Amino acid sequence: MGGASARRAGVTLRADVRSVNHRFLEVVLRAPTGLSVLEGRVREKVAGAIERGRISVTLELEQAGGGLEVAVNEPFVAAYVEALRELRRKYRLDGEIELAHVVARPEALEVRERILPEDTMLALLDEVVEGALAQFNAMRAREGGALARELARRCKLLRSQLKVVERHAATVPREAQRRLKERLAKLGAADAVDPARLAAEVALLADRATITEECERLTSHLQQFEETLRQSEPAAKRLGFLLQEMHREVNTMGSKSASLAITHAVVRMKEELESLREQIANLE
Repeated sequence: MGGASARRAGVTLRADVRSVNHRFLEVVLRAPTGLSVLEGRVREKVAGAIERGRISVTLELEQAGGGLEVAVNEPFVAAYVEALRELRRKYRLDGEIELAHVVARPEALEVRERILPEDTMLALLDEVVEGALAQFNAMRAREGGALARELARRCKLLRSQLKVVERHAATVPREAQRRLKERLAKLGAADAVDPARLAAEVALLADRATITEECERLTSHLQQFEETLRQSEPAAKRLGFLLQEMHREVNTMGSKSASLAITHAVVRMKEELESLREQIANLE
């Protein structure tokens, strides 16, 4: 959230900026009727400061005296007083002409809304909207820094679980071979299978079961993710893409392995990836 206010000639204008995450830039303006015509100018200011999000801008206008001013209808008052004097002279009436006699006439005073000159109002609007947007971006930068640190911390947790997977990765092909031989033995077909054919099938199964490449790709994706976090430009889309790729590698690891240690590590990595996905939804 960001806010700012300024005052000109008895008129105070305040702008508040809030946002929720959104794929594109959407600006919603809440303003007094007289200021709603300036919506295009407000949208232009917002688009120049914010790339995406559903941005709510609220403008509040406060004027001294309720925004009204009272003016004397001098031509009427002069004519009215002169008419009263003429009546007094012509008909030889007693009494003085008093203020109460004049203000009793509704035509004597005019109550009208105080309106700032257009250039003054535009300058006031620019000042408060730009100030609110600057405060909004400063606050978001602080929040973004804290969020980036949290994302980096979760990346370290992912790396620690990846090391667990890598320590047990060599056992995956051997475990697959063992399970194949056990199934053949249970079926009573171990001696019926040609040894050369069995060796070829075992080698093929071992090749399919290895998760070395998945570990290498996940390491590369993690490195890119961390490098992207250190960049200053908007990175939410790239981070989201990298998360999809990491999730794919982790799923493959889990589907290939029957190792209990690897399964536990995969579950923990999925938990961290889901937390990362939820958090980057707040990034631009």
